[in-house]
Amino acid sequence: MNRNQITPATEPVGLDGFTIRERAWLKAASDDLAELNQLLAERGSDRRLGIGPEAPPAPSPLWAAARHSVAWLDATNGRGEHETAMRLMKISEELGEVMQAYIGMVGQNPRKGITHKREDVAAEVCDVILSAAVALHLFADDPEAMMAEHAGRVVRRIEALGGGA
Repeated sequence: MNRNQITPATEPVGLDGFTIRERAWLKAASDDLAELNQLLAERGSDRRLGIGPEAPPAPSPLWAAARHSVAWLDATNGRGEHETAMRLMKISEELGEVMQAYIGMVGQNPRKGITHKREDVAAEVCDVILSAAVALHLFADDPEAMMAEHAGRVVRRIEALGGGA
C-alpha cells in the first residue's frame, strides 16, 4: 500500500468543508435535484428538494391545503361577488365554532356542562386560519408571500415597542 495514497480520511478538505471528490458528487446531485425540481414544477407539484442550506423550505401544509381548497371551490362554485362573500363569511362561521368549543370546554352552559376539550378549540382555531388563508387567495396574487410580509411587519412593530423574545 502506498503511504501517500489518498483515502476519505486523508483527502484534503477545502475552505467550503468538502473534498474534491465530495464537491464533484455534490455538483452532480445538485444538477439532478435541479432537474427533478423542474419536473415537479412542470406537473404543478408544490414539492421541491435541495441539499443543505440551499434546500428550499418544505411546502407549508397550510398553504398547500388552502390552494387545494381554492381550486376545489373555484371548480365547484366558481368565482364572483357572491362566492367572495361566502368565503369571507366562512371565516365568521368557523369563529363561531371556536366560541362554541370554548364555551363547551369551560362548561359555561350549565345545562350542557363540559362538552369539549382544548384540542377541540385548537382544531376550530385551525379551521379559522385555513378559512382565512382560502379567502386571502381572492385578494392577493401571492397570498403566502403577502402573509409572510404582513407577519414581518407585525413582528417589527412589536420589537419597536420593546416586545418580543
